[in-house]
Amino acid sequence: MKNFKTSAIILLVSILPFFTSCSDDNDDLVVTEEESEFDGNLIVTESGAGDNRNVVLNADNIEENSVLVKVRFATTTENMRRLYITRDVANSGIEVYDLNNKTEGIEIDDKADGSVDLKGDDKKEFEFQIRLDKPLLSNGTVEYTLWTTTGRGDFRDVSKRNALGAEVVGTVTLEYGEAVNSTSGLKTFEATMLAAPLLDGSSNTFISLFNETVYKISDGEEFAALWDFGYYYGNTGKASLASASNFPALFDTNGDGEPDSAISALTGVPQEELNTFFFGASNLSFEEFEAISTGDELNGIGPLTRERINNLEEGQIVEFIDSYGHKGLILVLNVNGTFGNDGAITILVKVQV
Repeated sequence: MKNFKTSAIILLVSILPFFTSCSDDNDDLVVTEEESEFDGNLIVTESGAGDNRNVVLNADNIEENSVLVKVRFATTTENMRRLYITRDVANSGIEVYDLNNKTEGIEIDDKADGSVDLKGDDKKEFEFQIRLDKPLLSNGTVEYTLWTTTGRGDFRDVSKRNALGAEVVGTVTLEYGEAVNSTSGLKTFEATMLAAPLLDGSSNTFISLFNETVYKISDGEEFAALWDFGYYYGNTGKASLASASNFPALFDTNGDGEPDSAISALTGVPQEELNTFFFGASNLSFEEFEAISTGDELNGIGPLTRERINNLEEGQIVEFIDSYGHKGLILVLNVNGTFGNDGAITILVKVQV
């Protein structure tokens, strides 16, 4: 067996009977100053009349390290409750873009998932000005995507509770040089350690491949939709991974000492909103795994149907497909302990972006 050495992020699982989420309202977002000189004007409405949904800016001609954009969203039917913003630098994968400290004249209160909390009972329209960072690139693009939702949305799925229509978004694209991106289309997590669930509620066990973040179950309603899969140690299946949608009912919520609840009951997130995640055994060698350097090399994975994979051992390679169609590989670096405080698994992930 090879000696796998790498750094790790330690994940620990918390088990609680119920969970709540809270938020603060923002000050009014109707803040545009007449004297401002905008680099772009983004207009996104439900009707689409007079819209300017795709703003393209030549970043080389803008001397500042950010761009100033006027943003207007309007709808006549659903109230807009949240604003979601993502950024993709040089086609390296989307990430949450935090508006804090980038607005002019307003205060921003984020929801726990990173979206902006829109104030008011009747939120049919808003207009404000924001600064979007201008990363240093010699060639390529930076794309910002903005959309509004009627409730908790999903950074990886713009259609979820979209207030203006399933695919309605606004984009601001910064172009550098010839605007050609040269990226591998592959994201690698050096290592992640997932810990087995503990009855004293002191551990985390779920991970989101989107933001490379690990979560406790007590993070609850705001974050459960971000979870891709979690770790547990079974009596027969031993070291195991399972999708958030198909995670076993390991948690005691009625106090009788017997496990009775799975993720939906614990978090309040509807079962159909929890992510599926499909696993399969891979025949790749360690050397072949190491040699993979582009996302296209993973296109041959699938189809896969299992949402749990059991009896994992050090050196084993697992292939997967997530809810959003991204394909990848997991290398098991180490399995430590069983059900106790030291029960954990360390993995290395390669995933398409």
